[in-house]
Formats: sequence, C-alpha cells, structure tokens
Amino acid sequence: MPLAHRAAPHRNPAKKKIATTITAAALLAVAFAPLSIAPAHAELPGAGPVDPANGYPLWYSDGTVRLQFCYTAELGCLATPPNAGPASYPDNFPDEAFWYVAEASGGNLGLYEAALEGAHANDAVVPGEQIGFSRLRFRLENLTPNASYAITHPYGVHTFAADAEGVINETIDAGLCAPGPACDWDGVGRAFLGNYGVGTTATFLRQVNPPAGTIGNPTVATAVTGAPSGNNFVRVDGPNAGGTGVNTLTVSTFAVQGVISDTTDGAPAMPDLAVASDTGRSSTDNITSATTPTFTGSAADGSTVEVLVDGVPAGSAVATGGTYSVVTTTALAPGRRTITARTTNPAFPADPAAPQFLASGGLAITVDTTAAPITMGTRPSNPTLDTTPTFNFSSSEAGATFECQLLPTNSAWGNCATGMTYDAQDTGIYTFNVRSTDTAGNVSTPASYVWRIGSGAPASATPDEQKDMNGDGNPDLVSRSSDGKLWLYPGNGSGRLGTRINIGSSGWNAMSAITMPGDFNGDGDSDIIARTTDGVLWLYPGNGSSGLLARQQIGTGWNSMSSLVAPGDFNGDTRVDLLARDSAGALWLYPGNGSGRFGTRIVAGASGWNAMSQLAGVGTFDAGSTTDLVARDSSGRLWLYPGNGAGKFGTRKLLGSSGWNAMSGLNGPGAFDSGATMDLVARDSKGTLWLYPGNANGGLSARVQLGASGWSTMTIAP
Repeated sequence: MPLAHRAAPHRNPAKKKIATTITAAALLAVAFAPLSIAPAHAELPGAGPVDPANGYPLWYSDGTVRLQFCYTAELGCLATPPNAGPASYPDNFPDEAFWYVAEASGGNLGLYEAALEGAHANDAVVPGEQIGFSRLRFRLENLTPNASYAITHPYGVHTFAADAEGVINETIDAGLCAPGPACDWDGVGRAFLGNYGVGTTATFLRQVNPPAGTIGNPTVATAVTGAPSGNNFVRVDGPNAGGTGVNTLTVSTFAVQGVISDTTDGAPAMPDLAVASDTGRSSTDNITSATTPTFTGSAADGSTVEVLVDGVPAGSAVATGGTYSVVTTTALAPGRRTITARTTNPAFPADPAAPQFLASGGLAITVDTTAAPITMGTRPSNPTLDTTPTFNFSSSEAGATFECQLLPTNSAWGNCATGMTYDAQDTGIYTFNVRSTDTAGNVSTPASYVWRIGSGAPASATPDEQKDMNGDGNPDLVSRSSDGKLWLYPGNGSGRLGTRINIGSSGWNAMSAITMPGDFNGDGDSDIIARTTDGVLWLYPGNGSSGLLARQQIGTGWNSMSSLVAPGDFNGDTRVDLLARDSAGALWLYPGNGSGRFGTRIVAGASGWNAMSQLAGVGTFDAGSTTDLVARDSSGRLWLYPGNGAGKFGTRKLLGSSGWNAMSGLNGPGAFDSGATMDLVARDSKGTLWLYPGNANGGLSARVQLGASGWSTMTIAP
C-alpha cells in the first residue's frame, strides 16, 4: 500500500506521493543531482538526537544552521496540531511537520516546493510509524499540451512534459526511511535534495533579513539566498511558460519555514566570514578576494577557539564576552574552502573515550583572487568615419559587471552593460577602455581599443601616441627655452609642427629633467613629469587643451637618477611607466598605477647603462607589440632595445652604426608623420631638428627636416 498522509490545511490538500521502498528512494535521490553544478560543501549531515517525546530528530543541520522540528503554531510552523490545545504526542500532533520548507508561486507556477519533512506512514499519528524524507514538488498549469519544459531551481534542473491538459504535477521524494526505530535519520539528511557533495547536506534557502530566530517567514514571500546550485530563483523555459507568447517564467521570491534550534553541545558556533572580509557586491555571500580573512562566532567566554581551513589549523584567538574573532595566519588558496572552529573538550584527556575537540559545523566559502577576463567583440574599424562608436564585450565569468571609459572625451569610469554606443564624437584618436568587477570584488586590468575617427593612418594602441597635449589626436613636442619658458609645439599629424604655444611662462630652469610620459594619471590627457634641482619629482597634469593643471608632488630623492625616460607602457599593464638610470648604471622601471603614482620599482637593466649617453622611449618601434627604447652609446652608435612586455628587454639591435654623437635631444613622439609607425626626432649640432620615420621593422627611413636652425637653445622633453 502506498505511503500517504495529509497536506497542511492551508496548502493544496492533494495527497502526497511518497516512494514505497528505500531502494526506490535511493534511485530518486540520483534525480536530485543537478547537472554541471559544483558541489556545495557543508558539514556532514547533522541530525540531532531523536526526541523521545515524538520520535523525530530534534534538529537537522546543513552545515550553516540547525533547524528544529517545527510543529507548533506559536513557532510559526506550517503544520500545526489538529486541536487548538498544546501539542502532545500522539493525541494532538500533526501527521506531517517540517524541519525546512521553501515554496514559490506566481503566474503559471502554481507551486514549487523544497522540503525536509517528517510524517507518519499512513496519515494517522501512530507511534513507530515515523518517517522522514526530502521533497521536491512542481505544479504548473496553462502550458502547451505535451510540450517539454525545463525548470531551473535552487536544487538543480528538471525537465518535464505537460500533460494533455497543459498541466505539470510532479512530486519527487528521496531519502525515505523505514517506519520505526530502524529509520536512518542521518540518511534522510544525506539525501536532502540532491548530491551536492559526497556525505553532505544541501544548504537551506534562507530569506534575506529573516525574522529573528528563523531563516524565513512561511507566510510572506521574499528574496532568498543560499541555493547550493547558485539559483536563488525558479525559472521555467518552454512554450508559453510565462503566458501567451512568453517562453520564460521566473519567480524569485519564496516563503520559507525554518526555526533555528537553540540546542548546544558546548562547541563554538560555526564561523562566519566577517563583513569586512566578505568582499565584492555582497557582504553575505561568503565569496571573498581576501586571502587572510577574519572569521567570527560565539563560544564560551575564555575558551581558545581554533579556526581550521579544510581541516588544517589556520589561526586562533581567545573568546571574549562570548564571541571570538580569528584572523587566518596563512593565506587561503583560491577555490572552495570549508571553515570550521573548535575548542578543546574539557572532558579530555581525563576521559580518553571523549573526543579531544568540540567542533562546529563547516562554513563553505569561495576564495577568488582572479579578476573576470574580458573578451572584446564588436568595435569600430581603424580608421573609421563612423562618429558614433559601438562596442560589445563579455566575460566567461558569470556575474561580472563592467565599467567603461572613453578617452579623451570622458575620463570618468561609468557603469556599462555588455554593449556600449556613444554619442557623436569629433575627428581624432580615441581610446576605449572596459574593466570588469567580479562577484568577489576583483577589478580587472582594462581591455583597451585605440582607433582613429576620420581619415588618416590607423591609430596605434601604444601609450606614446597619447603624448598629445592639445587633444587633437596628434603627438606633440614639448621643449624648454633657455630663458626658462616651456613651449608646446603641436604636431599636425603629417610630420610638421604648428605654431608654438607657451604653456609655462617662467621658472622651468629650476627643473633638471623634463619628460612627457603620456597619460600618467588616467584622466585621458597627456601629462608632464619634471624633477627640480633638489630631487623632488612633480607631476604636471595636462588639461587636454594645451595647458597644465596644478602640479602634484610624486617623489623625492630623484637626484640619484642620471636620466629619466618615458617608455609608455613598459610592463604590459596598459598604464604608462617611467624608466630611470641610477648613478651606478642600473636602469629601473617605476611602473605607473594609472592614477598618478608609482608601484614598486623593479630592475629593467642590471648594469652597464652608464655607457649610454642618451636614452629615449619610442613606443612599439619594431614589428612586435611591446614598447621599446633607443639608446646612443659613447661611440656614436644607436641601439634599439625591444621591450618584452613584462618590464625587461629582449636582444638589442643596431639602428645606426656611427655618427649619432652629432645628435642630441632624442625624442620618441609616437606616430608623428602620416604613417602608422613610431618615429624618432633628433637635433643635430647646428640646431636643426630632424624627423627619422620608423619603418615598423625596427629600422629608420630617410630623415626629413622638421625644424630649421635655432633648436640648439631648446631642451626637448623626451
């Protein structure tokens, strides 16, 4: 005879379908295993001791919380005794009750139910006929007859076909224990709604901000968290699932019953990831980028609480005022980690049979230190006449959000979806940047695209081409005259200079070095870095319109450096950097952080650089994709030192075998003529300025006169 019992009075009174044998229940448990879902690791299924007053376990644990067997109206239970008086067994006791139940409904979804339930074999409350099981129930109507529907829900994915009347009415029960003392209550917990890890219990859904002492309100549907599958919703996909012509129905609110048990065994409470350590968009999702996070919980006052990561001790602290706070002393490896807490059992070692430690349940967390990767999709051609650029981008990591930036139009980062279309832009060179932020709060290095709007050569992605002080998209030159004035010589994009503009009226003779790094502070405008004679390093932010903003001190002690060079992005992180040679002949890379400051310096060239009388960054000068450096030695030879994209150099190449001692003021302005290749500017002993166009293969083409005599009085900023 099938096992059956009544439904709770306020719900659908249809009989429940329960598997008739333990074997059948075991087979049904397999049906709960979700496809392509990583296990959610919780503590071993915890079933409390059987309550002698009614024959059911006092509580069940999912590794994060213990829920008591709930059967009294004053606790807000779905099932209540048949009579109004106090509950008593067996005279006034419900034929079914729950440790946990979550229900959702809306639209064509009449009922979705996930439950951990206790009942009696034949409805009547008869001692010795106690059973327990886990349950999934799906009820939908108004569907397309005989059509197939996929239901994605907190405990997996199931597919059913509607019957001839367009109805789905399916109930799956698993983990059914035999009536009586032989009931395997631990097995009921292990079977709870899917195999989310060997020997574990799937986590209970809990409402966001549940009533005190509970994990939810069974009479009010709200948003939830805690789904072991990550699906804190029910989604139905199939013909007309959401109504006529709508093939998707999503319900994201659940009524939840779960009353927290107040039983204790003296062990510390399960650790909780401290809010400050739960990084990212949520402070309650137990996903963090912190590798040495803090865990808190309650424990006996004065007890020493030890926190373990995957069973390995990782830090300890003494509980004060009934609570503990432990900072892990060893870095947590990325991935799923299980965190437990334990104290020494006072009964041990006097009683060797007693356990040595009293341990909490396990908290499942995810440590994620890697930013979500970005894949660029649709983008403008380079060059293009389209003034309203459109970009598409995506990430293989679910849940990633994006911020976009368009330079030089708008340096502010703004939230953007997986596609971005801008208003009409003027002719010029633009840089589109997009960065991702994942659930753990990791921010990616921006993915960039540089292109030209308007006719002309394709724009280059090298940061050197951003040495554009007036915002017209063309590289410029900056030079100091002998009277201490600073001048901007705008490039016209065709290998010529426009009328110079005074951008510093006086005082620049106090500078012992001046260089043009490109956009050093990340605002989209090219800047100037200068060192005073007392060794202080200053950033002069450009305003994008041939002017300079108020200077900012960015370093001291730079008198020890004999040469400053702006190579562009030398370490491959898309931010412009600075190279500096010290008095011992070592060349140092000072990586820019994109916000007007430096990261930790590294050695780019260990020794021998004192043999070079002049250095200049020249962008991507060879056929590669990394930024390079040119250097002139004491014999008058010119060398190309190709960067390797990671802050070091490849094998050098001879650019000019002799005669370069007659040249001074070496400068790599970017693509200065009408071509797309990086070029070199140099001044001869007569004060004539020459443009040496690059040939894109690490060589120089025939030089072109750029400026007549008179440049000998100028100090050109490299």
